[in-house]
Amino acid sequence: MAGGVWQSWRSLFATVPAASPVAPAAAPLPEGPVEAQPYVVFDLETTGLRPSVADDIVQIGAVRLEGGVEAGNFNMLVNPGRPIPPVSTRYHGITDAMVARAPSAAEALGAFRDFAAGAVLVAHNAAFDLTALAGAAERQGAPRLPNPAMCSMMLARWLDPREPDVSLDGLCGRAGLVIEHRHHALGDARATAVLWMSLLARASARGVTGLPDLAFRSRMAERIAEHARHF
Repeated sequence: MAGGVWQSWRSLFATVPAASPVAPAAAPLPEGPVEAQPYVVFDLETTGLRPSVADDIVQIGAVRLEGGVEAGNFNMLVNPGRPIPPVSTRYHGITDAMVARAPSAAEALGAFRDFAAGAVLVAHNAAFDLTALAGAAERQGAPRLPNPAMCSMMLARWLDPREPDVSLDGLCGRAGLVIEHRHHALGDARATAVLWMSLLARASARGVTGLPDLAFRSRMAERIAEHARHF
C-alpha cells in the first residue's frame, strides 16, 4: 500500500483515546487480498453489558479462518470470580455451577492469545467484545492482545448505510444463514465467520485492495471507538 494511504489510516487514531479498546495495536493490519488473510472470528458471553465497569467474561468462542476456511476452533468457559446474574443466565444459559471449575480469566486470556496469534480479530459489534477483552486484561494485570481488530457490524453498515437492522440475526436472516446455538459463544462466532467472508466478498467487489484500505474507507477504528463508549 502507498505510504500516503497507510498514514491516512493511521491518522484515524488521532481521535481514538489511548484507553480505547481499538487504540493502535502492536501489529498492523496485513496487506494483500482481504479474503486471504488469517482471521480469528470470536464472540464472548459475559456477566452483563458493562464490561468497561465491572462485567466479566464467562465464555470465549472463536474460529480461526485461513484462506476463508475454518482451520480450528476455540471454546472455553471462564470463571468470572463472581456470581452470574440470573438475567444474564437467562440470556446465554451459563450458570455458576457450569463455571465453578472453569479456567480463570487470566488463564482463558492466555489461551485465547495463543489461539489468535498472528491473526486479525473479528467480532460482530466488536466494540462490546473488544471492551470486554480490554477490561478483563486490565483487571488481571495482563497485557492486551496485540492483534488488530475489525467489526462485521461496522462493515455491514458501510456496505448498506440505509439498512436499519445490522444485528447478527438480521444480517444472517437476510443472507439465508442459520445461526446454530444462538447466544452460545462458539455458535455465534461460527455464524459471524460465514457472514464476515460474505461481507468481504462484497467489499472486494467495490474495489477494496486490502484491510488497511477497507479500514480507511469505512472509518472502522473511529466507529468502533465511538460505539465502545456505550459499554
